Amino acid sequence: MINPVQTHIPLADGSDRYVIIEPALHKDAKGKLHPTGLFKIYKDAFADETHLFTEPAENEGQADDLPDDRNPDYLGKIQLSATAWKYEGSLLSHHEQVALVEFITNYRSPDQEQKNHILHDEFPESANPPEDLPLNPGSLS
Repeated sequence: MINPVQTHIPLADGSDRYVIIEPALHKDAKGKLHPTGLFKIYKDAFADETHLFTEPAENEGQADDLPDDRNPDYLGKIQLSATAWKYEGSLLSHHEQVALVEFITNYRSPDQEQKNHILHDEFPESANPPEDLPLNPGSLS
């Protein structure tokens, strides 16, 4: 995930909490942005499903934004690694945290979804390999 995403997570009472997930990014020496595994979570008061940003969030200089600890919409942050996750905050229940972690780990950008759809259309799972190709990928003789 490179751009912030709007979504909703289920609450215990059956309603939904609308949130914005903002990934923290790292810029490499070539200027390319990479995810860090850190995601800040904010309340989304409008839940209007609009596109927040068309470019990845990056700040070169001092931001005049309200610091997270003083922002009433800040719900905390989630740090993901290959084997674990950690929530820092006090406003989200464990159930909400798990729902967000599942959303983040399963998230595919619209571009990724389109590429997967095209590949699936070109090479459907039900297609059989040509008879002259070996079934064992390790044996090409």
